[in-house]
Amino acid sequence: HDERGALGLQHYPDEDALATARLGPRSIDEAAWLRTAKIADEHDVPGEFTALRGFEWTEPWLGHVNVWFSDSYLPVTTPGQVHGLHEWLADHEPDALFGYNHPGREPGRLHDFAGPDAAYLVDADPARLTGRMVALELFNRTFDFLFEGVRDGLSSPIVACLDAGWRPGFIGCSDEHGTSYGLAGKGRAGLWVDELSRDGVRDALARRRTFATREARLRLDTTLDGVRMGESVVRAGRQEVRVDLADPAYDGTPVELQVIVSDGAGMPEVLTAVPARRGEVTSFDVVVPDEAAWMFVRVADPSRTNTTPGPRGHRANNHALAYSTPWWLTP
Repeated sequence: HDERGALGLQHYPDEDALATARLGPRSIDEAAWLRTAKIADEHDVPGEFTALRGFEWTEPWLGHVNVWFSDSYLPVTTPGQVHGLHEWLADHEPDALFGYNHPGREPGRLHDFAGPDAAYLVDADPARLTGRMVALELFNRTFDFLFEGVRDGLSSPIVACLDAGWRPGFIGCSDEHGTSYGLAGKGRAGLWVDELSRDGVRDALARRRTFATREARLRLDTTLDGVRMGESVVRAGRQEVRVDLADPAYDGTPVELQVIVSDGAGMPEVLTAVPARRGEVTSFDVVVPDEAAWMFVRVADPSRTNTTPGPRGHRANNHALAYSTPWWLTP
């Protein structure tokens, strides 16, 4: 977590928002930033274990953003606003990658995930940010964020972020603040790497070769007409989805493969749902809507319910095991 200066009501819409903003955790300083690099370097063993440094830009009312591969770190210089971080990334850290954490959990919802062409970036090239926003948490701790806030009348934060123009890969995170790291059921990030090194991890993040899960040994890869998740695909009406799902501890158990698109009103729509089994490769056709800008696969356990459900009767109100990174659909 990073540091913040003095906060005042001028930064927030009301007293409640200001009180929330003042609840930030203990922050790093320059000495801690340097120490973190030293610890990472001491534990990084190429080919065996990859350790890298990062920080979380932590605005308790607005939202939290992870930054990796930066030379420096940024305090919250614009309380209640995200533009300070975006401008710093665009102008001062051209090699850094970043991602949005537990989206929708904080009331400010990162300005409803304002896209890379937002007005406050008028002096920054949006393309310098779009390609480096590489991660969005679908799972954090034990929670599924697909429907976060929906019961309060808000849009799905996942749909809102994708519809805003960001192109992140999907990940999970245990967000561990205690001593129970690695327990079953907590979020995890899966990366398809060409090599186990910092360069390999960076490349996998940058190419969106990621998936989100909360299963310890689950492995997921998907293609659309032969194009892997995380890449752009030309919409062509009926197209083949191929899902490679491995989960050695549960091979043979039933799952439901849900193809998700935007409904155009801030909610996920299940385009089709196909029964499958863990440990198998499943192929099926979908008719991709002409207006769809993105699409991803949700792997669900049909026997369990979603503890953060969407609208009554929604097809995705069952328990998610994993999410593929989206495809980006073009005419």
